[in-house]
Amino acid sequence: MNNQEINIQEINKDLQENYIHYNLNRVDYTINNMELDLIEKSGNSIWKDFFIATLALAIPSLINAYHIYGNIPPESNLTVELFLNTLVGGICFILAIICFIVWRNNRNSLKKIINQIKAKPKYKLPVK
Repeated sequence: MNNQEINIQEINKDLQENYIHYNLNRVDYTINNMELDLIEKSGNSIWKDFFIATLALAIPSLINAYHIYGNIPPESNLTVELFLNTLVGGICFILAIICFIVWRNNRNSLKKIINQIKAKPKYKLPVK
């Protein structure tokens, strides 16, 4: 290390200057609290989780009911196992369709909010 004279004022001046590298072609959007709340409510949709859960119950129940139906002898009547699998599978499948429709509507409202934010008038920042 060389014993050169260190100029503390010059070092402090350099440390005080901060630079941000900014792409002038980039577009930034501002949102207010109401829009942020709407995005949060629309983004946290529990309907997607219900759709996946009910579909995950419906498909195996209906497959099992189809398998049981194929193994029943022709002279036999409706069994409790076949009835319950068909009932649970049918109800879960209908609930899955309803949850899917509600989830898609919520997702469309989220897209609407984002498009409204993007449609706000642009303000060009002054560049030195």
